[in-house]
Amino acid sequence: MQPDTSISNNVHSDPKAAKSKGGSGSFLRRHRKKLIAVFILLAGVLIAFQVLSRQAGLIPVSAAEVVQGDFEQNVFASGKLEVKDLTEFKAETETRVQEIPVKLGDKVSKGQIILVMDTSSLSVEASQKDLEGRELRAKIINSESNIRLFQQAYDTAQKDYNNTKVLMESGAASLKELEQAEQKVTETQEKLVVEQEANLPLLKAQLEQAEVLYGKAQEKLQKATIHSPYDGTVLNLAVKAGQEVENGTLLAQIGNPAQLLIETGINEVDAALLKVGDQVEITNSALLKEPLLGSIEAIAPTAEVVSTSQGEQTQVKIRINVPATEGESPLKPGFNVNLKVILQKKEQALLVPLEAVIDGEGQKLAYVVGQDGIVTEKEVQTGLSNELFMEIVAGLQVGEKVILNPDGQIKDGVQVIVNAQSN
Repeated sequence: MQPDTSISNNVHSDPKAAKSKGGSGSFLRRHRKKLIAVFILLAGVLIAFQVLSRQAGLIPVSAAEVVQGDFEQNVFASGKLEVKDLTEFKAETETRVQEIPVKLGDKVSKGQIILVMDTSSLSVEASQKDLEGRELRAKIINSESNIRLFQQAYDTAQKDYNNTKVLMESGAASLKELEQAEQKVTETQEKLVVEQEANLPLLKAQLEQAEVLYGKAQEKLQKATIHSPYDGTVLNLAVKAGQEVENGTLLAQIGNPAQLLIETGINEVDAALLKVGDQVEITNSALLKEPLLGSIEAIAPTAEVVSTSQGEQTQVKIRINVPATEGESPLKPGFNVNLKVILQKKEQALLVPLEAVIDGEGQKLAYVVGQDGIVTEKEVQTGLSNELFMEIVAGLQVGEKVILNPDGQIKDGVQVIVNAQSN
């Protein structure tokens, strides 16, 4: 009997198969972590695909929360600081600067001399006008004396005429004597009338004119020495001693740099919201740590067209009072400042961006996004507004999300997906 060797042969006759079994188990053990990661990635992709599939057809929107906070309605502008009480001195005639006893920036007292102009020509002019006046007064006296004499001569001639007329009627005087008497009356009357109604009025008119010119000459003479009208500071000396100047040349400026104002233009739309007394925040980031609180002092009664960097605009001029600062003020005349006119304030108001409210048919509407993405159309009542936000008086609650810039797709009941970048 031959021995059975089939098992042994089977075991040793397929060494490759044995090797293959051992190699497969070793591969799984070596790449186990990588395979798990692949399965997880595939599962994530599958889940994302399912989510995106569910979201297919949703309308993407931007939204913002209804918030509660302090609200201001403001008008913004910019302006330049000017001295409130600024006095300018200009040459009254062609002359020469004789003396300047002060320096730029000096503090001066009321009545203190600022400049002295050459008065030689002014003195001559004043003397000439004075002399003309004296001569005319003498002529007037003489004319008035002549009138009295002419009146007496006229009265005498009239009396002689009357007597001659009586004598002629009785035959004691001739017609020729009467005519001569009448001629005398006419001559004396003409002289009286000319002196009384022509010469004297003309002389008086000339005297009046001469006195006016003399007064002006005296005024120029007085103004040739310039005095400060109040306590202030020399802000500008536009000339030098010995300089020849023409009529109207700016000589100096006096003012108080601590008393400032701002004059600026506001566009016609914003200007309609302003009133005298409105508070104004005055800021300059480089110079002021805290805003100065001024107020509108005056609003021009008419608008004017001005040229700006954006083209021609219709503006209304306003004047703003600038409060004085303690100690040495960092603000100087000519500096630029930013202005915020505070029209209205409200504490703890419900606010939404302007883009969240649209006009419906006779009503204001907002669209609220629920947790499930379903949109609810709500009628709202609005209050104050500025360039960014609108106050909601009724219709919304704090924390609700409202759609920004809703278009025709946004209606009550539609489902949306909020942009991840929305607030």
